[in-house]
Amino acid sequence: MPADRAPDTRVARTPDDSSRILVAAIERGDIDTVVSLYEPDAILFSKSGRLMHGLDAIRENNLGLIALKPTFTIDFITATISADGTLATNRMKAELNWTDKDGNPKQASVDTLEVLRKQPDGSWLYVIDDPYGSMRAGMEKR
Repeated sequence: MPADRAPDTRVARTPDDSSRILVAAIERGDIDTVVSLYEPDAILFSKSGRLMHGLDAIRENNLGLIALKPTFTIDFITATISADGTLATNRMKAELNWTDKDGNPKQASVDTLEVLRKQPDGSWLYVIDDPYGSMRAGMEKR
């Protein structure tokens, strides 16, 4: 995961750490860390725009992604924190690479829009995660 800095913890101390930790956990197949980055009632969007609600759905979806054994190259992560310091948005642009079951290399762009909430312990967790949020207006439903 080439990035401007790699996380070495499971706890996001800044909003942008959440994206870095998530990508690193997916790459190493660590579903427990992936799920730990979400609030219990969080929402994750599918590529088609379908909403997945709660940790069980988020776990199931991300297990499918982990099965691809993907690698990510992060182009940038931009975090914006609300004036009161309790909410943030992340935008991450990254390239996702994997090999399909026939051995063919595949690539996709990920251009996220994420909403995070600061927790009482100072960590940040996803409330809404849309991996295609910035691209959604131009996408056809699949």
